[in-house]
Amino acid sequence: MGMQRVGIIFREIAAAETLASTLAQMLGATGLTVWANSADAARHLAPEQIACDLMLVLGGDGTILSTARLCAATQTPIVGVNFGHVGFLAELEPEDAIEQLPHYLSGDFWVDDRVMLSGTLEIGDTSEDFEALNDIVVVRGSEPRVIRFKLWIDAHYYSTLTADGVIVATATGSTAYNLAAGGPILHPAVRGSVLTPIAPHLAADRPIVLDPNARVRLELVDSPAGAVLSADGQINRTFDGGATVTVATSPHVTRFLRRRPPSHFYHVLNAKLGER
Repeated sequence: MGMQRVGIIFREIAAAETLASTLAQMLGATGLTVWANSADAARHLAPEQIACDLMLVLGGDGTILSTARLCAATQTPIVGVNFGHVGFLAELEPEDAIEQLPHYLSGDFWVDDRVMLSGTLEIGDTSEDFEALNDIVVVRGSEPRVIRFKLWIDAHYYSTLTADGVIVATATGSTAYNLAAGGPILHPAVRGSVLTPIAPHLAADRPIVLDPNARVRLELVDSPAGAVLSADGQINRTFDGGATVTVATSPHVTRFLRRRPPSHFYHVLNAKLGER
């Protein structure tokens, strides 16, 4: 059975909203059930509303990241249409969307499953679970002071870091904050994550590429100024002394539909980094 239900999530800009309306009319005319929401409105949808055969995301990497978290539990596949500046995650440019969309509807694609992270923030007797496609970061707060972490990997104490923060990034997120902090670029097919200190005080505190099954635990110590925990740069929480965060590979993946060959990653990498 082919696709029957298509969702459209669009960035709140006029050009994306216009294309969303055009695509909704086009898809509806073929007999498909179609819904469209702004990215802000989509955050309030229930999982059963998100579940569909295809999610078109009209926006930049930020819109795709937020949609990826929405689609994780239902494994709804995503095709991104680039209305952003970098566009690492998008598949299509806006001018190509109408012409290319029938290929995805007919099954002419391959599935690009991207590893996600799951995090648990514990503060006293309370805990909060969240997911991320790019990264989970703990970084110093508003005061210009370094912070100190105790770091465990797979329940084994690893070290105490003094730095501006620490990043746990997926292969997808390796080209984001991790790259700016001097971490390595991982090919999207790499299942492990990378742990990268931000401006560490000791030269020995280098990035580590972790096993896909690794579990990282961070505890803030001797840091009266506090810190901030951030998932994908979009879920942000205060991270004070006594708080811990545990990060592991999520049981969910983000499922992108692609038509370009897997080697296209290197072309995008060279083109996008060259633009900066």
